[in-house]
Amino acid sequence: MSDEQAHLPHQAPDLHRRRASYLYGLIVSGAVLAAASESYRISRVVLAMFATLIIYWASETYVHWIAARELLQRNLTVAERRHILLDGWPLVTASAVPALVLLVEALLKVEDARAVDIALLVNTALLLVVGYRMSRQSALTGWRLWASTATAGALGVAIIAVKTFMK
Repeated sequence: MSDEQAHLPHQAPDLHRRRASYLYGLIVSGAVLAAASESYRISRVVLAMFATLIIYWASETYVHWIAARELLQRNLTVAERRHILLDGWPLVTASAVPALVLLVEALLKVEDARAVDIALLVNTALLLVVGYRMSRQSALTGWRLWASTATAGALGVAIIAVKTFMK
């Protein structure tokens, strides 16, 4: 077995992929919120966000699954398959907070377009918080910590800018 095969991330939970998947899930959630038509009802936006993330998760899982088989030149074990399935799941769970915000707004009868805008702002705040936590946990300090945090927040701001220019 080559060194590359000996250290494949799918042989144990891939914490790197799990953390990255969560941040990526927030970015995709934001993109769905930004692309949602102002005529969409809140329930339709939540469904579109969840469906999009499931498709992204399934696609990413397939890619990791087939790549692992290619590198190993064998069928994957049950544990390897489970790890690949679960490692990308945070991509989907990242939509939980924005979806919950939308559902609460629906209960409060917030206008649909305004509800989506608020959820997009919450999503951007989550990008900042998650970016800060990940940066902090990666031992960044000083200006590097703040630059990394700002980069995560800038992704949310860029999504909002795209929505603004699409109007």
